[in-house]
Amino acid sequence: MNKTLLTYILLIGIAGTAGVGTGAILKRTVGPIDEIYPKGFSPDEYKEDIDALYQRYQEKVSQGANIFNSFKNSELVNIALEKYRRCENCYSVTIGDCFTSAGVNQTIRNSQVKNGNEYFEEALSYSKIVSVGNRIRQTGKDGNVLLYTGSVSGPESVTYTDTYKEYGHDEYRNYLGKTLDEMFIYIISEKTVLSSKKTTQENGDVIIELSLDPNISTYYYKYQMKNISGLSNLPPFESVNQKYTFSSDLVLTHAYIDETFTATKAGIPVPAKSNNKLNNYYYADAYLKIPEINEKFDYSIVKE
Repeated sequence: MNKTLLTYILLIGIAGTAGVGTGAILKRTVGPIDEIYPKGFSPDEYKEDIDALYQRYQEKVSQGANIFNSFKNSELVNIALEKYRRCENCYSVTIGDCFTSAGVNQTIRNSQVKNGNEYFEEALSYSKIVSVGNRIRQTGKDGNVLLYTGSVSGPESVTYTDTYKEYGHDEYRNYLGKTLDEMFIYIISEKTVLSSKKTTQENGDVIIELSLDPNISTYYYKYQMKNISGLSNLPPFESVNQKYTFSSDLVLTHAYIDETFTATKAGIPVPAKSNNKLNNYYYADAYLKIPEINEKFDYSIVKE
């Protein structure tokens, strides 16, 4: 494969499963947006009403109901994600790899920290062919976003300068699919779930597995990938499989993501697919100091 084309594919991995039809016909070919999404398509039609759902959850809790028996699997995932998002202090760490058909392994490291109204994220992607490192900061739910670009020399080695690019809140969301206060980029609802499974472990933990509609669930993710990598078009996904682990009181502790997609550059489809295997570890109601611009983030803090 052409090294330049492979570079574009590797870059897009830094961001940051009985079928029920969604009713939308999505083409799987690589092409402009109107070839992936029907004319007039709106992602809002596929989103969960999180505020209404969370209110129902709180009512069920007050009634002493069994939460895991009171909601659908997709609803439980959304409740847990919102519960995590509402924590005063929380952080997450992502460790993973992006394998390409050309035999290159791209290591992925991502961290997110929320302390009150202060938000931080680091996204690192490294291989011997191409590497990308970003640190992002945001103050306040509607605050501007500061993006710092670093020089990466290893899977967890990066050097930043004080130089940054500032984005308005909506500007950044349009550019990278979400702001730091949103925290999750996938669209998860009964309309995007193709299949799901729920199991309870001996220790009381509950695991929910979702297979998502690969193109609708990744609507915002596609824009992130396209704008990071300078792709010609939004990349179509072929599969999105997620596995969430929750404590018995529906606190998110872990998520495993496995997805495949195809990219194109300059209007030419790239005949390579990347398979992301990302392990995400979440620590709710937990404080972690937001690092200074060149203070190393300790990815070894992950406790499996």
